[in-house]
Amino acid sequence: MASEDVTSLLRSSAVDFDFYEALYRHFHAQPELSLQESQTAAKAASLLRSLNAGYEVQTSIGGHGLVGVLKNGAGKTVLLRADMDALPVKEDTGLEYASKVTMRDNNDTVKPVMHACGHDFHVTALLAAAECLAKMKDSWSGTLIVLFQPNEERAGGAQAMVDDGLYSKIPVPDIVLGQHVMPQRAGYVGCRVGNIMSEADSFKITLYGRGGHGSMPHRTVDPVGK
Repeated sequence: MASEDVTSLLRSSAVDFDFYEALYRHFHAQPELSLQESQTAAKAASLLRSLNAGYEVQTSIGGHGLVGVLKNGAGKTVLLRADMDALPVKEDTGLEYASKVTMRDNNDTVKPVMHACGHDFHVTALLAAAECLAKMKDSWSGTLIVLFQPNEERAGGAQAMVDDGLYSKIPVPDIVLGQHVMPQRAGYVGCRVGNIMSEADSFKITLYGRGGHGSMPHRTVDPVGK
């Protein structure tokens, strides 16, 4: 499809951007840590159902994961994915909708919480896409799946959803798109063949040493220096 055709379709199926900006601010101000995304998931599920567009919504997959399936005739099955969890980071942006939330992490330690990785935007954008694509159903055919993944930051949510029987609950997709917001020109989408964005691993270590006075370092044990 030519780019001008896509532009025309988007204009004819436009969503209420004021609504979605307010929704983004809501998610930003109410972040939830990994494995605790209950309110975010509930909000997303409620909004999907409120579209009255025919989405089959299933919740509590692999924790707080949820999916919406929109069947629209013969064609490819495309899955769009957004992650929902936030980070144990204190927000210091000064925004009027800045997070002031604290939560207990999996070690029962109270931590400040912030959407510092854009997942608030991802959830908002996927909900807007769900509405937009439902409005333009006459222009495409196939099956659309919108998936909201928990526990991305701790690298366990996707596998948990699969282990909980995700692909027995939804059609197996032909294409999976996992978008991520980036600081680039508005209205542009970046893509490439192969891997894109970053990859990370996590580990936890405990260092044992012995403290002392700076004037007597020979009587201390410095586990980092050793």
